[in-house]
Amino acid sequence: MRWPAPSSFRSQAFIIGAAALAVFALATLIVRNVVFTTEGKFLGDVTQRCVTACDELLKQYQDRVAYAGDPLHELPPHAQEVSLKGITFTVLQAFPGIKGGMFVPAENKIMGYYAPAPNDPSEPDEPITDKEADIVRLMAEKASDAEGIITWSEVWNRDLFVGAAAADGATVVWTLRRAPVLSYPLIGANNWLLAALVFSSLLGVGGIISIWYRLHSGIVAIQQGLHRLETDFSFRLPEIRGDLGQVALDINGMAERRMALEEKLRQQDRLAALGKVVSGVAHEVRNPLNSIKLTLQLLERRIKKGIAVSNEIGECLQEIDRLDAIVRRLLAFGRPDMINRRVQTITPVILQAIRMVNEPARVKNIRIETVMPEEELTADIDGPQIVQVLINLLLNAIEASPDAGTVVLSADARGANVWIKITDTGARIPDDVRPHIFDAYYTTKPEGTGLGLSVSREIVVNHGGLLEFESEETGTTFSLLLPLSRNAADAN
Repeated sequence: MRWPAPSSFRSQAFIIGAAALAVFALATLIVRNVVFTTEGKFLGDVTQRCVTACDELLKQYQDRVAYAGDPLHELPPHAQEVSLKGITFTVLQAFPGIKGGMFVPAENKIMGYYAPAPNDPSEPDEPITDKEADIVRLMAEKASDAEGIITWSEVWNRDLFVGAAAADGATVVWTLRRAPVLSYPLIGANNWLLAALVFSSLLGVGGIISIWYRLHSGIVAIQQGLHRLETDFSFRLPEIRGDLGQVALDINGMAERRMALEEKLRQQDRLAALGKVVSGVAHEVRNPLNSIKLTLQLLERRIKKGIAVSNEIGECLQEIDRLDAIVRRLLAFGRPDMINRRVQTITPVILQAIRMVNEPARVKNIRIETVMPEEELTADIDGPQIVQVLINLLLNAIEASPDAGTVVLSADARGANVWIKITDTGARIPDDVRPHIFDAYYTTKPEGTGLGLSVSREIVVNHGGLLEFESEETGTTFSLLLPLSRNAADAN
């Protein structure tokens, strides 16, 4: 028996893994969408505050320039710084967290810088960093080439920079908001959340693969063990961890019970074989015993009439010898040895077989006719075994023939063989019986053993001959071919 490979289990594991990856991808998309939406909203709010602050700062700067009447850059440097910082301070107090000032591209100089502290605007200004200065220069360059207020956003070194700038002549007004990413979890957690999702998904997929591997290994071990058990009943499955271990234990238990059952079946087979041997012995012994019994009954009747002759006693002794040979051969339980095989005349063998069945023929009033050629027929045979074959065939013919019928035994030489035919006048052998007529232990008789024709054919085949039959509506003929010599037997 071949056990199928666990392809369905692989398919299920693949589906589970694909589902886990699909959930991971969906969760990733949802989180990224939430994060990006939150980022966009936050960035939009900060940008709008920077733009508003820049616009207000631009207006205050323009008003101051218009009110002063003279350009600010014509003032002494210290006066310019104080004036511009006053404007920045006034405006940016209303925008906590936003720093700003002015930038003069011609001098590459930041002026009027003010950075209110997040909690207390009265605290000292937060100094501008090199990165912030670089962003201011970039915004100034961009604003100088554009009309209106331009915006700027950049993430650098885990900080978010959002700014706005507008040019007014030779001066650029700018505002800037710097927000550490850690101060805004949804922005900073973008990569962290994705990493957590990837890690948890990998754990899930790894768990699925681990479970699949363990189950697959267990199934393969069980499958290989079952294949071993097909030919080696003593094999036992190794210990398997997990739930499949109980399955392996159950299979080992089944194997133990199977071994016990096999042993019981072997005992029954031996008993059945012994029964067949006993049946064979009974069948082979029955015919000589019947012949001895009938001969002794005939001898008893002749003694009572005072006409006893000695040949009946000789026939009984011959049957006793044949019975002894049969018992020895069956005890050997193998191919019968032809210890008496030699080239001999066929006629005495045929006549001896006919004498052995005279009493059964007399009971049914069956007449046995013989058709023999004038010249002597010889063959290389074991006489007692061929007598046994002829007795089996003659008894079957007598039994098949109706009362007061006729059985014809004919013999003839054809080439290197001798043909002996026994024909009865009984009914035709049914078609369903014909294929099994030489099978051992096959019989249609209530008291038959099914060994007569099987043993007869075995004896004939061992001689190098043939045993065939033809059955018609008028009767059945069994044809026995025997070789004239052993060379002829080899040719057959």
